Amino acid sequence: MIRIAAFAAAGPLVLLGAEYVPFLSGSNLVFMALAALAATGLTLIMGFAGQASLGHAAFYGVGAYALALLTVERGWAPGPALLAGVAVTAVLAALLGVAVLRIQGHFLAMATLAFGLICYFGVRGWELAGANQGIGGIPALPFEGDAATFLALWAVLAAGVLLARNLVDSRTGRALRALGASEVAASTCGIDVARAKVAVFVIGALYASVAGSLYAMYVTYISPDAFGVLVSLQFLVMSVVGGLRSVWGATLGAVFVVVLTEVTREVVPLVFEEAAGSYEIVAYGLALVVVLLVAREGLAGLAR
Repeated sequence: MIRIAAFAAAGPLVLLGAEYVPFLSGSNLVFMALAALAATGLTLIMGFAGQASLGHAAFYGVGAYALALLTVERGWAPGPALLAGVAVTAVLAALLGVAVLRIQGHFLAMATLAFGLICYFGVRGWELAGANQGIGGIPALPFEGDAATFLALWAVLAAGVLLARNLVDSRTGRALRALGASEVAASTCGIDVARAKVAVFVIGALYASVAGSLYAMYVTYISPDAFGVLVSLQFLVMSVVGGLRSVWGATLGAVFVVVLTEVTREVVPLVFEEAAGSYEIVAYGLALVVVLLVAREGLAGLAR
C-alpha cells in the first residue's frame, strides 16, 4: 500500500517539477506512462516467466492500429475499439505463443523478433492501414491538456502495476516464478508449462495493446515507425534497467529511458556537431552494460 500511495502522490509532484526540469515536459510524462504500461507486460513475460521476447512493439502496434482502423474507417467509438484491439491482440498472442513457445533461449528471441518484423513490414505495405503514410484523424483522449492526460494515464499505469503485482503474488504468479526458475522443476511440480507460457505471453501482450491504443488516441496519428524494432528495444531496456524481478521496475526504467533519450538528443549534437542518426541506441547499450555490471536487479533493486 505504501508504494501505491507513492504512485498516487508522485503524479502531482512530477508535474510540479516539470516546470523546472526541461526533460520533464508534459508530453514526455505522458510517453513515460504509456511506455511503462507496455514494459510492465514485458517484465511479466521475461522477468517472472523467463521467456525471451524481442517483438513486444508488435502488440503495441496491434492495439494502436486496431483502434485507428475501427474509429477512422468504421466509425466505432474509442472504447469498443480499444476492447476490440485487446481481443485481436489476445488471439494473435495466443497463436504466436502456441507456435513459438515450444522453443527456448536465443531461438525464442529470434522467433519473437521475426514476428515483430513481419508485423512492421506488413503494416508498411498495407494500403488500408495507410502504408508508410500512416493513419490520421484518430479520436483524441477526452482530457484537456497534458497535465490532465498525464494524471489520467498515471492512474491507468498504477492500476496496471497493481494488477501485475497481485498476479505475481497469487498462486498463478508463483507458478510463473517457478517456470522462470526451471521449466523442468515446474513441470515435476504439476505445473502445465505450455499453458502457463501462453497465458503469461497473452497477458503481457494485452498490456502493450492497451498502451498502444492509448498512444494512438494521444497523438491522433500513427505510422509504422512508431512500432518498429527500436521501440521493442526501448521496452527491453526499460524492463532490464528498471529490474526484471520487480513489477515496479518497468516504471522506473521507462522514466530513465525517456529522460536518457531526450538528454542524448540534446547533448550529442552539442558535442559532435555532425552527429546524425539514432545515436540513442548507443546510449541504451551503455546503460544496459552499466546496469548488468553494477546493479543486476536494476533500479528497483537499488531502491530496495
